[in-house]
Amino acid sequence: MTHLHRAGRSATLGLAALLLAGCATTASNSGGALEKLHLFDASGAPRFSLYYSCAGQVAAETELCWVPSKYFSLWANERHIAIAGLATTPAFDANAGVPAAQRAKTEAGVDYRVVVRFAPLVTPSYTSENTGMGGFVPPKVGYQADMYVYAAADGKLVAQSDYHHKTDAPFKADSVPYIKAGVRAVVTALDPTYAPDSDSGKVPCAERPGRSAQGCG
Repeated sequence: MTHLHRAGRSATLGLAALLLAGCATTASNSGGALEKLHLFDASGAPRFSLYYSCAGQVAAETELCWVPSKYFSLWANERHIAIAGLATTPAFDANAGVPAAQRAKTEAGVDYRVVVRFAPLVTPSYTSENTGMGGFVPPKVGYQADMYVYAAADGKLVAQSDYHHKTDAPFKADSVPYIKAGVRAVVTALDPTYAPDSDSGKVPCAERPGRSAQGCG
């Protein structure tokens, strides 16, 4: 399990769990552009293909990219959406959109290409007396998701939005539910009627790869 704690040189031990506090959430969708596109037709069939990339600024954040990968894929499978991962290098060009070499062969017939660039955000907690005052600084966890919608016919950027949330978390909190909430925010923006079988933020230990499963259970 990915925990969020880092000790300073002069650590103060024995702290109990910290209550959730200090959240900040922002979602932008200028002029309701996504709703105007009607990304699903009258029968519920998708009119778009989805491309996503995920990377953090540090290794601990990038290791959490399995969360958007898993849950974007589950949603796309249930809703019959063509989905493909985008390479994180070279840098994404928002004006150019999806490079021709990375376009999915299964996107034939769609009206739009949706690109989501997802970034997990994790700042560990720490305890320190280096300032002479001491104290505990809680961990922060969240996500940044930038979304771009292009017309498939001419590649023109027709809508753009972003979703971000970063909040204080409890001491030694599990970061996975916070990242999963970011996926849910993006999916809800694209597909407001979608109701997954299980919407719990918790992810079973058996479904977690690598270090996210350590200490789980």
